Amino acid sequence: MPTRPLATARRVMAVVVTLSLGVGPGFAVPGAAQSPSPEIGHGSIRGTLYQADEQTALAGAKVTAINVRTGRQYSSEVTMEDGDFLVDGVPAGTYDVVIEVGGNLFVADHLVDLGPNESVSHSYSVQPEKPAGRMVPKMPAPKGSAALVGETNVPAGAFWKTPGGIVLLSVLGAGAVALIIGHKDRGSPSAP
Repeated sequence: MPTRPLATARRVMAVVVTLSLGVGPGFAVPGAAQSPSPEIGHGSIRGTLYQADEQTALAGAKVTAINVRTGRQYSSEVTMEDGDFLVDGVPAGTYDVVIEVGGNLFVADHLVDLGPNESVSHSYSVQPEKPAGRMVPKMPAPKGSAALVGETNVPAGAFWKTPGGIVLLSVLGAGAVALIIGHKDRGSPSAP
């Protein structure tokens, strides 16, 4: 009789997995789809630009966020004496960050992931002595890199609260229940 609960647990797991695979793609996070879709979830990338010493604000620079999938560019106004910048109206996606100052380009050391309606704060220091880690498509060769000075995210919501996160938690939970039920009915391996 111990095989009956195990068979039931397997059927339940099969149903959960089937539903996850069938319904899961319908819960895809906007912006993750590869087909062209209207831009949604406009957020912003903001911060402060610094000179190589990471303390002196950088005036006269422009920040451009370039979507790595579409190549679409979003730019800030030229920074003032305080070095603060704002790239606003940016749809959810992954972005290269390029800083232009005095006709020279500096590429950020990392990509920026922006969620729907998310505001991300990154401060950068231009580093003419440090070569850029990569080239940005359709942009001239960079003069150097832009090192991250500070990082603060204003999250739009944790992954586990998104539809994709809920589906993943459901599948993992059902699998754990099936394993527990299966092991409970087997008994001790040393029992006769």
